[in-house]
Amino acid sequence: MKVLAVDFGATNTKIFEVELGERLLVREVKRFRTGAVFLPASERIHAFWDLPRFYQEVVEVLEEVREVRAIGIDSWGVDFALLDSKGRLLSLPYHYRDERTKGVMAKALDRVPRERIYERTGIQFMEINTLYQLYSMVLGDDELLNLAETFLMVPDVFNYWLTGVKVCEYTDATTTQCYSVPEGNWAFDILEELGIPTKIFPEVVKPGTVLGKCRLNKGIEVIATTSHDTASAVVAVPFEEEAVYVSSGTWFLIGVELGTPLIKRECLEKNFTNEGGYGKIRFLKNATGMWLLEECNKVWRMDYETILKEAESARGFVAYVDPDHPDFLYPGNMSEKIFTFLNRTFQRPPETRGEMVRLILESIAFNCAWIVKQIEELTGKAYGKVHVVGGATRNDLLMQFIANATGKVVVAGPQDATPIGNALVQLMALGEIEDLCEARRIVRESFELRVYEPKDEETWKFHYERWRKIKEGKACGTL
Repeated sequence: MKVLAVDFGATNTKIFEVELGERLLVREVKRFRTGAVFLPASERIHAFWDLPRFYQEVVEVLEEVREVRAIGIDSWGVDFALLDSKGRLLSLPYHYRDERTKGVMAKALDRVPRERIYERTGIQFMEINTLYQLYSMVLGDDELLNLAETFLMVPDVFNYWLTGVKVCEYTDATTTQCYSVPEGNWAFDILEELGIPTKIFPEVVKPGTVLGKCRLNKGIEVIATTSHDTASAVVAVPFEEEAVYVSSGTWFLIGVELGTPLIKRECLEKNFTNEGGYGKIRFLKNATGMWLLEECNKVWRMDYETILKEAESARGFVAYVDPDHPDFLYPGNMSEKIFTFLNRTFQRPPETRGEMVRLILESIAFNCAWIVKQIEELTGKAYGKVHVVGGATRNDLLMQFIANATGKVVVAGPQDATPIGNALVQLMALGEIEDLCEARRIVRESFELRVYEPKDEETWKFHYERWRKIKEGKACGTL
C-alpha cells in the first residue's frame, strides 16, 4: 500500500511516496523551496508564507500519482490562516519570524499571569506562539481578525482545500498556547481575556482522523495525520526503551514521551512544553538547531560537505555562543551577529570559517546536553540514549559532538523521520499497521541507524561548564 506524505518545512518542502511491503520503502517525488516571502506595507516590510504557491505544488503531484491510497500533510507549528464566511483565505499567513510579535508576549502577560497560562495550556513561552500572534492583531485592531470566520493551522488549510472540511488537528493545535492540553479543548477563558474572538476556533480532531475523499482525486483519502512536523517525527523514532529524542532541523526539538502532561512550577521556570503526540504527550523544549549555520551559509554559499570538512579540521572550543539567544532569532547576517555576541561576552572570535562552523556545532551540542540534564531533573529519570532523527543526522561531526556533550549513546536515524512518521499514522488509520509499537518496529527494520559512543568526556565536561556560563549570562572572558 502506498501513501503520500507532504512535509512542509521552514526551508524546504518534501513530498514522499511511502510504500508498506516487507519493509517501508520511501521515495521522494518532489522537493521545493519554502521560506518567507517579504512584502512591503505602509509601516514596514512583513514576512508571509505563500500558501497558494505551496498548494499548487501539491496539486501537481496529485495529478500525476498512481495507486496511492491516502495523503497526509504536516508542517511547522504556531502559524495559522484566517478564512472569511465563504471559506476564502483572508491574507497570506504571517511567518513566525515576522517582527509583529516583538514585545507582545510581555503585554499579554500583563493581562493574564504567566502561571495561569501555563497551568491552562502546559505550553512553553515563546514570542512566536500563536497566542501572541493573535494578540498582536488585537493590539493593532487588525480588521482581518474582525472579518475572520475560521481559524486554521497551516496543515489544516491544506486539508480544507483538499476536502472542504474545516477542522484543526490535535498535535498542531497544541503548539498554539491557545489550547488546553490538560483539558483537551481550546482555552477559551484565556482567549476571551485577551480579546481574541473565540468563535473562529473549530473542532479539534485526533491524529489519524480520515477527513474524506480528495476533491482532486477521489481515489485518495485525506487523513489528518500527526500534522505538527515534530509529532510526526517522534512517531518514527525507533524507540526500544524510554529515551530522549531530538527532532533535528532548523529547530531542535528535544524531549521525551510521557503518558500525561507534566505541569509544575519547575517546568514553567525552565520553560518546558507539553505538546500533543500520537497517544502520548511530547514533553520537550524548543532549541535553535541548524538555523545559525543555515543563515551563515546564505552568505558563504558553500556546499555543506565542504564546510563540515573545514570544521572537522579546525581548532575546537575557540569560543561559545548560546544558540537560543534572542540576537539570533531573526534573519540577517548571522556571522556578523555571532561576532557581535562574542565581542559582548569578551571572547576571541574565530579566525577561519571552519572555526566558526565548529563553534556553532559545539554550542548546539552543549545546548542539547543542557536540555537533556533538565529533562532528567524534571522527570526524575535517567536516560541512557539520545535518538536523533531528521536532517541533522547526516552530520556525523554534530552527532559525535552530541554524544560527547551529553555523555550518552546517540542513535542517529532515520533522516526522513517526519514524512515517515506522517505516513505511519496514515497506515495506522487505514488499518495496515496495528499500533505505534509495530510502527516503530517497522522503522527499526527498514532503515539504517548509526550509533555514536561518547568520547573525550572530561574535556567536553570542562568546556560545557564554560559554555554554561555564557548561557547563564556570565561572560567567561577571552579564551
